[in-house]
Amino acid sequence: MKTAVINCHKITVVENEYLYGPGKRLLIFMQGCSLRCKGCVNRHLWEFGSGKDFSSDEILTMCKNNDVEGITLHGGEPLDQANALFESVSKVKKEGFSIVLFTGYLKRELNKTQIRIWDRADLVVSGRYEESKRNIYQQFRGSTNQRIYKHGDRYKNLSLTRGKTVAIINIDVTGRMEMLGFKSESIEALLQEAAKTKRQA
Repeated sequence: MKTAVINCHKITVVENEYLYGPGKRLLIFMQGCSLRCKGCVNRHLWEFGSGKDFSSDEILTMCKNNDVEGITLHGGEPLDQANALFESVSKVKKEGFSIVLFTGYLKRELNKTQIRIWDRADLVVSGRYEESKRNIYQQFRGSTNQRIYKHGDRYKNLSLTRGKTVAIINIDVTGRMEMLGFKSESIEALLQEAAKTKRQA
């Protein structure tokens, strides 16, 4: 039987409860989004098929090898690849790993396979990003219309925090920068200044 593959921009290990969920997690940025919200900071993830394919077995192996608490499905839009994604979600859940799902969809918009993924997730962050309702001081969410749903007992006592913005900025040895998280005005200014300095060097 052929294993389903999901197309991803990047898979990395993170430990930032404010941004991506409890504990050490395998953060999966899936490639492709049909929703394309105005003001989205991940526009480079809109195009379908331009990432790298990963099988469900590869995802499970990465979870085990990195001793993570679970996976976080980000994007892009994870549920746009629901048919292939369901296999990965089922395998990691069966092995006791948790699932955090970020989706722009509301549950009433989903098809049967998408709902099966939604129902297996321990945490679901749901709703389109709405630029007019932007608020980067909420845990997990970029705009105030977005909602968080808890399923089962695993994170039922998780308390959500607010009042701060979080971003992870990585700079490699070549000076290339990458940012994960919420981009505030001060962070934007810092990135622009760093880019200006790099050009002058």
